[in-house]
Amino acid sequence: MSDESIVMSDENMDTMIIHTRLSRVASTDRRLALVVVLLPFLGTLAAIALAFNGLPPTITSIVLFAVLYSATMLGVECGYHRLFAHRSFKTTKVIEAILAIFGSMAFQGPLIWWAATHRRHHQYSDTEGDAHSPHLFSTNENPNLWRGFIHSHMGWLFSQESTRPAKWASNVKDLYREQLMYSLHMNYYFWLLLGLILPAAIGGMVDGGWQGALLGFLWGGLVRIFFVHHLFWSLNSFCHLVGHSAFPGVNDRSRNVLFLVLPTFGQGWHNNHHAFPASAKCGLAWWQIDITWWVIKTLSVLGLAWDLRRVTPEQIEMRLRNPH
Repeated sequence: MSDESIVMSDENMDTMIIHTRLSRVASTDRRLALVVVLLPFLGTLAAIALAFNGLPPTITSIVLFAVLYSATMLGVECGYHRLFAHRSFKTTKVIEAILAIFGSMAFQGPLIWWAATHRRHHQYSDTEGDAHSPHLFSTNENPNLWRGFIHSHMGWLFSQESTRPAKWASNVKDLYREQLMYSLHMNYYFWLLLGLILPAAIGGMVDGGWQGALLGFLWGGLVRIFFVHHLFWSLNSFCHLVGHSAFPGVNDRSRNVLFLVLPTFGQGWHNNHHAFPASAKCGLAWWQIDITWWVIKTLSVLGLAWDLRRVTPEQIEMRLRNPH
């Protein structure tokens, strides 16, 4: 065998090893995506079945649901999204850690991966390269919006091209350089499990026995995750298909969707956000409720947040006059 043949064989072997490893990673990711989608769904079905068979949620489990829903939704929207993905304000390391932990408890994925996916969403919004656009499968002749809806809502989690495209981490180098953020990112599964164990432990202590622990685990854990999942995923699906464009010149198909404003703590003003993604405030008009902005503003008043990036009336007017 010639030296050239040996080199070619080595190159082919390296290629085969790389493809095998990528295939294994993709297979693992798909199994994880199945857990992400199915586990909260099955937990919610179990909670409903128990409620109709003599074990309804207690006041404790309802409070756990409400408190942890609010905490984890803020963790994703205020922390993962506005703070880490867009750097729309600055805060203390303690607040950063709290928001990152709450965001991890939402089961939306590790912090740095989430931020990378979202930054890519804005970079390629509703075009090839966007991880979860509902319009990737549509043409003028064949809209195929149902397939697009499923993909944008949760189907993209099963696609390696969406979850791990080439050089996916290249636009989050700033987060990798921060030791605290990297540490929280690497301990994602610990925080996720804490978000399930904590409500079970509290339910068991307050209501007593295994039934209290079970209801705490279901309503404060899996049911809460199910609602956070599907309401936040609706920003990818509904908010790029239906609703109102306050800034129609935005180079994507983002929409403001009123029924998502309250449950997503302000991100239902999605077209506003795409018009001014760096703004810490998405509810731009005085009447547009933005719970996350109220939290950020409160932190600012307390001296715990600063350098809040906001849009001026002049910038809004200029964007309306010159949409492109």
